[in-house]
Amino acid sequence: MPSSQPAPARTAPNGYDDQRDRPLRAFGDPAEQPITLALNDTAMVTLLATPEALEPLALGHAFTAGWIERAAQVEAIELSHLRHGLSVRLSVAPRLVERAAGLKRGGPSVSSCGACGVAEEAQLMFGLTRLPAHPPLAVAALERGLEALNRSGRAGLHTALGLDEHGEVRFTGVDIGRHNALDRVIGAGLEAAAMPAAILLSSRCSLELVQKCVRAGIPTLATLALPSALAVEIARACELNLVCCHRGRRLELLSGGG
Repeated sequence: MPSSQPAPARTAPNGYDDQRDRPLRAFGDPAEQPITLALNDTAMVTLLATPEALEPLALGHAFTAGWIERAAQVEAIELSHLRHGLSVRLSVAPRLVERAAGLKRGGPSVSSCGACGVAEEAQLMFGLTRLPAHPPLAVAALERGLEALNRSGRAGLHTALGLDEHGEVRFTGVDIGRHNALDRVIGAGLEAAAMPAAILLSSRCSLELVQKCVRAGIPTLATLALPSALAVEIARACELNLVCCHRGRRLELLSGGG
C-alpha cells in the first residue's frame, strides 16, 4: 500500500530562495514560443520569440533578411496556430518567394538570431553598405531615451526603442530575443514609412544588430553593454554611429560620428 506519510520537505541550499515547487502557470514573462515565418506556403524560418505583436516582427524580419524591399510588397499577414507554436504567413508575389529561397539557412538553428545557421559568409554580410555621414544622437537625447528604457523594461525580456532626434520614443519592440526586439521596431518603421533616428537596445551589441540597422538605414545604434569586436569593425566600415552606454553610466562612441 502507498505510504500515508507526507513527502519529506526539501531543504534549499544555503543562500537560495527555493522556488523549485513554483507552478509553471506562475511564470509570466519571459514567454517564448516557436514562431514560423512563411512566404505564401513556403516556411522560411522558425524563431523562438515572444508571442505578441507578431505582424511587425514578421515584417521586420522579412525586410532585414532580404526577403522583401518594402512593406507594400506584403499583400496580407495571416496568423494561425501550429501544434506547439504559431505561424505567420506573409502573402507576397511568387518571384519574391523564389528570390528569398536563395537566402534560406543551410541548416536548422534554435537561436533567435537571424544570422545563425546561414549557409555562406556572404549571406551573413547581406545588406551591408556605407551609410551617409550623420552625427550621432545628441547626448541629452540619448539620455532621455535611457530614462524611457529604464521605465519600460520588462523582466526577462529585451526592449528595443526607436527614438526620434530628440530622444522621444516612436516605436517599441519587446521580445525574449534582442534580434527579434529590433526586428519589431524596424517592422513598425516600415509600416509607418519612416524609420527612427536611433535604436536603443537593452543588450550587448552583436554583428546581427549592426547589419539590421544598416540595412534599415538607421544611423545610430546604442546598446547597454559592450559590443563584439566584429560588430565594431563592421559598424566602422559602414559609418554606423555605434554607442556603448555602459548601463547608463557613460556613453562611448565607438564608430561613425558624422
